[in-house]
Amino acid sequence: MRFDEFMDEALYGASGFYVRGGRPAARGGDFATSPELGTLFARCIAGYLDRTWDELGRPDPFVAVEGGAGSGTLCRDVLAHVAACRDAVRYVMVERVDWQRDDALARIAGIGESERVAAVPDLPAGPLVGVVLANELLDNLPFRLLERSEIGWQEVHVERADPAMEVLRDAPADAAAMAEAMAPDAASGARVPLLLKAAVWVRRALRLLERGRLLTFDYGVRRTADLVARPTSEWLRTYRSQRRGHDPLGAPGTADITCDVAFDQLPPGATLSTQAEWLAAAGIDSMTADARALWQRSRSKPTAEALAARTLVDEAAALTDRDGMGAFWVGEWRVG
Repeated sequence: MRFDEFMDEALYGASGFYVRGGRPAARGGDFATSPELGTLFARCIAGYLDRTWDELGRPDPFVAVEGGAGSGTLCRDVLAHVAACRDAVRYVMVERVDWQRDDALARIAGIGESERVAAVPDLPAGPLVGVVLANELLDNLPFRLLERSEIGWQEVHVERADPAMEVLRDAPADAAAMAEAMAPDAASGARVPLLLKAAVWVRRALRLLERGRLLTFDYGVRRTADLVARPTSEWLRTYRSQRRGHDPLGAPGTADITCDVAFDQLPPGATLSTQAEWLAAAGIDSMTADARALWQRSRSKPTAEALAARTLVDEAAALTDRDGMGAFWVGEWRVG
């Protein structure tokens, strides 16, 4: 099967990684994402929703759609912190895995927000006025994988065996043409991902919106050529029990498989910034100013309150670390 078909089965098949229980969490999970570090990321998203609602003329309803919502952590924390748009907001969690949708709805029921929240397996029908969000979703959508050879572009297939093995076959003309356009200077042996499902997801999300914003957070690069210049193991990776790996064919179903997002393969029109820049503009420094001051005053003899402040300061540092999550790209598309 093609690599993207193998990846889809390894993640979402009957014995796939997410179906078997793989999930993000700061502790005890397979990988950590911004919402699992604490509530600061959600507070910044909540502020963004409030401002966007005002910019769009205070529509009611105002719909927030979250792609790849998992077990509902971001939804729960955003609803706890929205202010201006609170009465108008309706939240739709999009999650492919059944048990994660069930967990998410149970979490939301626990905070008394069931009436304003839905959980569905795919993007809803539009048109709607609001915001579509996706945090570390695009990197997780199955992608095709091509390799430049001396005779042209070949596509990676996976042979069902124990262990699974790669097989190279001549790439179809359309796939080869796309790879050539994205990476015309690729050397023999270089590999390029074709992020077709990510591009389709973005197009569908944009078509949902009569007026509103699409906001994505992900690790990646501006140009596909930037990936091709690096070893494949740097941008095609796996995660299991907080450990990063590089062999996507090893023990399928036991690890997450991801790829750096090349934004030049997505629909045009996005404004790009780093996560550190976006969070700064969203006010993360003012949200943590009191905590930083308290920790500085009390660090020699810390109290329980000061240690809680230190935790908040550390969370902000992790979210904005320019060698980590702070280097993620934030893409914002505006519609209407």
